[in-house]
Amino acid sequence: MNVYVHVTSGGFEHEIWELTRVFFPSWSVKVFDHLPAQSDNPGEKGDSCGDLLVVAEYTCSDFEIVAKSCLKDGRGRVLFESQRSQKLDDRTRGSYLKRKREIKKVLCQCVYDVLSRFTGKYPNWGILTGVRPLKVVHHLMDDGLSDEEVLSALKSEYYVRDDKASLLVETANNQRDIVKSSSADTVSLYIHIPFCTTRCLYCSFPSVVMDGYKEIVDDYIDSLVTELDKVVSVLLHKGISIQSLYIGGGTPTALAYPQLERLLSAVDLLLDGCSVREYTVECGRPDTLDIDKLSLLKAFGVNRISINPQTMNQETLDEIGRRHTVEQVVSRFHMARYVGFDCINMDIIVGLPGEGVPHMEKTMKAIAGLQPDNLTVHTLAVKRASRLKDSLDKYPLTSDDTAERMLEVCQRWVKRMGMVPYYLYRQKYMVGNLENVGYTKPGKACIYNIQMMGENQTIWAFGAGAVSKVYFPENDCIQRVPNVKDVKEYMDRLEEMIRRKMRFIDLCKGGVEDDL
Repeated sequence: MNVYVHVTSGGFEHEIWELTRVFFPSWSVKVFDHLPAQSDNPGEKGDSCGDLLVVAEYTCSDFEIVAKSCLKDGRGRVLFESQRSQKLDDRTRGSYLKRKREIKKVLCQCVYDVLSRFTGKYPNWGILTGVRPLKVVHHLMDDGLSDEEVLSALKSEYYVRDDKASLLVETANNQRDIVKSSSADTVSLYIHIPFCTTRCLYCSFPSVVMDGYKEIVDDYIDSLVTELDKVVSVLLHKGISIQSLYIGGGTPTALAYPQLERLLSAVDLLLDGCSVREYTVECGRPDTLDIDKLSLLKAFGVNRISINPQTMNQETLDEIGRRHTVEQVVSRFHMARYVGFDCINMDIIVGLPGEGVPHMEKTMKAIAGLQPDNLTVHTLAVKRASRLKDSLDKYPLTSDDTAERMLEVCQRWVKRMGMVPYYLYRQKYMVGNLENVGYTKPGKACIYNIQMMGENQTIWAFGAGAVSKVYFPENDCIQRVPNVKDVKEYMDRLEEMIRRKMRFIDLCKGGVEDDL
């Protein structure tokens, strides 16, 4: 079955596509560039009379937004329709960005009206379909709304369920000081190590299995160090401060000790005494850690690490392709505490194949026994680039109700652990249309995670598959500057990657973002 989407007035096609897909998760949702004539109505092709067509349009004058939407069946008959209008206040009229946000909101409200009436569904996140729902909350807070007014707007204008709206406001308040600390002369850095010991069933990240690339790891580090040296030295020369530094992957600690030491030494030499508030290294696979590597990280000033079990059920670890054991998670965690790390994150995933509420209880009880400083609770997302996408017949997805009850287990345990939510994001194709939430103990929130998801600070990213995000505050927009994903191609085209970054550094300095 297909659902076709057409925005007659142009613009916001992606947002309407995303919202429609929430209501029809098992249907094919496609965007039509033009409204089909009756003779070529999509429902009349073959035996597709069960297909649907969502049509949306809007007009915006200096004083009012008017939006309309209708849902048609495969024969072109109107099933439901909706029309909404909204007056523009002086502040909205005078801001292109505010006007654009209001148009999107009213248009999505109309589409939500017709789709909820047709399906009887009322999604937890209402019309908020993007990766970063917290941006809406911060915009409302920036407009001077109180917490109560923000909650009311989320529920009445964005149709967000009460508990999700409360989660958003609490999370925004817990991260707001860091979000507001951003400035034009402060950035964060990300360094990508694209190597893992194995590839997990659900993984869609730009990473490769180490065994097939051992002969080029040293060359890759050489290229990475060159990119860092040429770009970061220019940033520092221009007086740019580095707020946080994050080495991720892949699994950075999959590198051999001499390779890891060479990378950390190069970073240390490059920064040469610069004050970096937060320095994170992902040590995701506990089987890649030992006392020597942990001591090395500590000696080079790393003050936050991540040891990620994903689950504390051994049978699941074996099934999803992780070679470590539950016992290794526990032993490496205690080892890291012994070395002196006082900020350790752990990641878990809700909805892994074969798991249910009892599995999550077992995982959370074990995590609570370790008392990490951060806990990131992910909900399984089935990505196109993952092995799981092609194996759903073997690994059926957790039901939406079960996933939500598993998430409730996590929320109950994090409260016992004295943690609060500090960052949140969503992804396409998440089980149960749920969310990913980072929890923290007081004073231990990860700056990098907040800034990366907040998108109001420039993040310079290095290595194969790394994507820099250059922030232009005047337009409140992000320009992505990607590196190529393939490891060997990255090394071959290294100078091109460097030149691309240099161009954007010059653009930032000159304030000519309109030329992008």
